[in-house]
Amino acid sequence: MTTRTRVESILSDADFGSSVLAGLNGSDDVRHARRVWSDLRATVGYQRASAPLLTSGASQHKFGKNSLPSFGLMLTPERGLMSPALQDVRRAFGLTGAFNVCPMASKGCAAACLSRSGQSGMPTPQRAQSVRTAFLLSHPSEAGLLIGSELRLALRKSDQVNLRLNTTSDIRWELVSPEMVSGLSQAGVLLYDYTAWSPTDRTESSSYSLTYSAKETAHTTDEYLIGILSAGRNVAVPFDTKKGQSLPESWHGFPVIDGDKSDERRNDPLGVVVGLRAKGYEWKHDNSAGFIRSSLPLAAV
Repeated sequence: MTTRTRVESILSDADFGSSVLAGLNGSDDVRHARRVWSDLRATVGYQRASAPLLTSGASQHKFGKNSLPSFGLMLTPERGLMSPALQDVRRAFGLTGAFNVCPMASKGCAAACLSRSGQSGMPTPQRAQSVRTAFLLSHPSEAGLLIGSELRLALRKSDQVNLRLNTTSDIRWELVSPEMVSGLSQAGVLLYDYTAWSPTDRTESSSYSLTYSAKETAHTTDEYLIGILSAGRNVAVPFDTKKGQSLPESWHGFPVIDGDKSDERRNDPLGVVVGLRAKGYEWKHDNSAGFIRSSLPLAAV
């Protein structure tokens, strides 16, 4: 039996998934959830007003490249919520103990995280992510109702929408609530995510598309990644390709597709490398751990 992380147990025990589906179906409890969220935001310096929990393509550049309306849940990654600078947030939301929403993250993952790139890495969005994370962990039922309600509104405008619940986290939502995953899929919500978990710890399904992430060679050797690709699964690999330049056509004999063109991973063929151009100061100045793979032909590396 797979053991849940503390974060996954908190969400599962609170029946987060049922709350999401209730919000999706128009539960009257959504009004109460909005008041709770509004009041809690006010305790940490925001106006007493509700705010969306999901980020849309209007404010997230890569989501905006997708063909369907796309939404993501942006949380404070790894153990970031434990920062001394966020003590007031933890206190306001009544959180104690340690939390890690990305338990399999490596140093390279942390440096590459979408949470720290572009405008998302600025103090204001970072603060908003922490408050959102604290709300999810302290009031999972209310958070679920609001997420479901936001998806309900989005589905009124489009028959299908994309959803990444792990935009900046790596929670195994299929363990938290398999009913939620299947229920969202039936409603027209196309779930997909990148994950640093191994295929033995997370298996994708027709309801939930997963792209496995390459990390430093000490964590994910080329042989390990080849095994995933050979099994017909997809792997995201960051290359040292510069912006505006073409990614390699293949890697170890597997075709490379351009993962920077959009974030819509559900449309990808199977058994391919999702090539990404390296972004982030840390790796560009120190790639000694091998997080970024070379774009040169392997014989020339």
